[in-house]
Amino acid sequence: MTENPDISRMTISIKGDEKELEQVTKQLNKQIEVIKVSEISKDYVERRLALIKVNTSDSEDRSEIMQIADVFRANVVDVSKKNVTIEVTGDRDKIEAIIEMLKEHGIKEIAKTGTVALNRGKKSMEVD
Repeated sequence: MTENPDISRMTISIKGDEKELEQVTKQLNKQIEVIKVSEISKDYVERRLALIKVNTSDSEDRSEIMQIADVFRANVVDVSKKNVTIEVTGDRDKIEAIIEMLKEHGIKEIAKTGTVALNRGKKSMEVD
């Protein structure tokens, strides 16, 4: 969903040189439903989201997991006797770091999004 309810936005991350980027852009523009392809390579904000369900054995364990979530500015979105589910947003390194910290408690499930990004400041990707 975007600011225009009739248009959806996709973020595609590409690592490559200018020639490879140009080739991907050309291929995307050939697609019938593609309205616009924009490059975001400088001065942008990007985020990912992860939901992490962690096993808990007792209240002390739950407390430790919640402290880890707090350090990473993550949110506890569900708590039960045997599990805590944490929502964390950030860059790839932050997501991977909290996962590493929680591994010792036993991760039951992880669901992660890809990257979403917007230009910083007043520059936008509006459709002309």
